[in-house]
Amino acid sequence: MNEDEAIAGLAETLLPGGDGFPAASAISLAPLLAVRLRAADAALPTRLRDALAAQPAPPEADWAEATRRLEATEPKSFDALRKYAYLTYYEQPAVVDAIRALGFHYNHAPLPEGYPEEPFDPATDAPTHRRGRWIATADVTRVDVESLGLERVR
Repeated sequence: MNEDEAIAGLAETLLPGGDGFPAASAISLAPLLAVRLRAADAALPTRLRDALAAQPAPPEADWAEATRRLEATEPKSFDALRKYAYLTYYEQPAVVDAIRALGFHYNHAPLPEGYPEEPFDPATDAPTHRRGRWIATADVTRVDVESLGLERVR
């Protein structure tokens, strides 16, 4: 199994689709995910493939079990994989359409448009629980840390 096959199997296991959402394979997610993983950490796909290859049974026999073992044995690599898989999946046009079909406003890339703004109303939006304090942005001032006598870290 090469790195791209490992990424494809893991992506399909993490994102199998259903209920109107496409599977990772249906939207050709694996090549996009592979590019992102390599850009984040060039060695990550190799570590994922090697960890899968070191398992007692080949991942093709049971991708779900292989994925669970990978998460247990390589938590940092698996967390990176999951993060990039989900980020890549939820920006794909077919997935955006599936979310919007549920009736949600969904902006897959908040910049440069940004999320829809709703005006802040202090009468209803300011905290009322009496824990902490609320300071209006215009009233925020800088804190003088020099008076704390801390040495600068170099």
